[in-house]
Amino acid sequence: REWVLKSSLLVAMAVYTFLRLIVDHHGSAALQALRQKEFCVGLLRERFMDCFMIGRDLVRLLQNVARIPEFEQLWKDILHNPQVLSPQFTGVLQLLQSRTSRKFLACRLTPDMETKLLFMTSRVRFGQQKRYQDWFQRQYLSTPDSQSLRCDLIRYICGVVHPSNEVLSSDILPRWAIIGWLLTTCTSNVAASNAKLALFYDWLFFNPEKDSIMNI
Repeated sequence: REWVLKSSLLVAMAVYTFLRLIVDHHGSAALQALRQKEFCVGLLRERFMDCFMIGRDLVRLLQNVARIPEFEQLWKDILHNPQVLSPQFTGVLQLLQSRTSRKFLACRLTPDMETKLLFMTSRVRFGQQKRYQDWFQRQYLSTPDSQSLRCDLIRYICGVVHPSNEVLSSDILPRWAIIGWLLTTCTSNVAASNAKLALFYDWLFFNPEKDSIMNI
C-alpha cells in the first residue's frame, strides 16, 4: 500500500483494478478475506482527487458495487456531501463530465485479448468473423466469471479501438458488429444491463470540445 501511495497514477490504477475485481470476487468468503473493499474505500477517501483522474468510468465501477455495505456511505458522500472527499470535488456530474483515459480502459484486458480484438477490427472482413468470434468466446467468455468482462471489452472498443477513415470505408468488420455480438453473448440479465450501459456512457456525457466522436 505504501508503494502504491507514492504515485498518483498507481493509486488510480489500483482503485480501477480492484473495483473491478470486487465485482468478480463478491460472494466468495475466501476472496473477501483479501480485504479489497477496505483497500478501495481507504484510497478513495484519502486520495480522492488522484482517483478522480479515472473519469466517468469511476462512477460506472462504483455503481456496480453500490449495494456492498462498505461503499454505501461513500456513495452518500459522493452524492450529498462531495466536499468531504475533496474541497475540489463538486459532485458526481463533475466526474461524469471527465473522460476516462485509454490506459484505464486497456488495463483490464490481457495483451492477447487486445491483439485479437485489434486483428478483428483491422483485418477480418464483415461476414467472415464467425470463426474468430467463436474462438474468442471459447477462450475468454465461456465461464460464469467472464460475464463482467463484456463491459471491459465494450469500453475498450468504444474508447481505444478507433479505426482509420480508410478502414471505416472498407469492408472490414465494424466495431458495432463486434459490440452487438458481445451483447448477444450475455447470459445474465445484470451483465446485459451493465454491458448496454457501458456502451452509452460516453454518448450520455459527450462533450465535442474534449471528447472524440469515435467514442460514440
